[in-house]
Amino acid sequence: MNMSENNTAVEQMSGTSKAADSIGQKIAKLILSIMPWAIVGTLLWAGIFVKPTAVIEEVIPPEINVRDNIFGISKVSSDVYMAAGNYGKILVSTDKGRTWKNQSAPTESHLQDISSWDENYSVAVGNDGVTLRTEDGGKTWVEVESPKSETANKLLRVHTYPNGEAWAVGEMGMILQSNDYGKTWNQMREEEDVFMNDIVRVDETTLFIAGEFGLVFKSTDNGKTWKDTQTDSPNSFTAVAFRNPQEGVVVGLGGAIVATQDEGETWTYIDPKKSGMTEHLMDVDWSEETNQWVAVGNKGKWIKFSADMTQFNSSNMSATDLTSHTELVIDGSSFLAVGQTVGSMDIKSDEWTLLAD
Repeated sequence: MNMSENNTAVEQMSGTSKAADSIGQKIAKLILSIMPWAIVGTLLWAGIFVKPTAVIEEVIPPEINVRDNIFGISKVSSDVYMAAGNYGKILVSTDKGRTWKNQSAPTESHLQDISSWDENYSVAVGNDGVTLRTEDGGKTWVEVESPKSETANKLLRVHTYPNGEAWAVGEMGMILQSNDYGKTWNQMREEEDVFMNDIVRVDETTLFIAGEFGLVFKSTDNGKTWKDTQTDSPNSFTAVAFRNPQEGVVVGLGGAIVATQDEGETWTYIDPKKSGMTEHLMDVDWSEETNQWVAVGNKGKWIKFSADMTQFNSSNMSATDLTSHTELVIDGSSFLAVGQTVGSMDIKSDEWTLLAD
């Protein structure tokens, strides 16, 4: 092949290459010109036909949260407990307080206490004189009428007794009795400007009430008449309990403790310097298994003491739980306490277990 033939071949190849480059450039320009429209079309299609799906993790609030105050507790059976607190909260536990379930109540008033006859019948009381009852284990609660004062109507404690009997006490000297499982209530004393803070039946005819200003009230005719006794306590009382018809204890503000050995005829005041308790005590009960009184109160304090009022042991629930407690229920050698927290105390070992917060 001569030189002219070689040049011709090169020119032909060069022309072919330029033609290929021209076609490639046209295709690239076409793609670039189409791409914005393709993107817009894809976005438009997605906006019309693709529905976004939000993945939301459900947050289930605890049955008892940090804002709740549980004021009252009732032992229904060996494993079942009921509790009541702020804004109409009512709870039930079937495992000795380890877990709780909310029940629906027809009120938003604070409930101060709850008591049960059995697993079906219970009653709860609280602010504004509210009185609730259930006869199906708390599946449904209904509000019932009860006597009211024109001045103030907070009901603070309620206790149930056999054959449908219940007693409730509160502001303005209010003492209420029911004999039909809380359906109807009768006022058992004319109102007066004094808080009745707790009530207990001792025998078939005798009842005691813990009141304001160091007062103890006693009835020996099933509540028809009442005798007022001024004790040596300088502070108001909050709770009363008897371990038998003769021996009882009343506790109150500033660590107040008074005791009787003669059916309430005389009361002995225990100086806080002797008991070691200066915080408010809110509830007290007798532990048959450990053979001593147990009381709970403010700032995580609790105390246990002997029947003869000679031995006292005052301490904190724990090093970390300094919350206040308003009521307790004895369960063998331990007790459940409610208030700003709910927990269980082993009376023998002094071990506090937080059950719900």
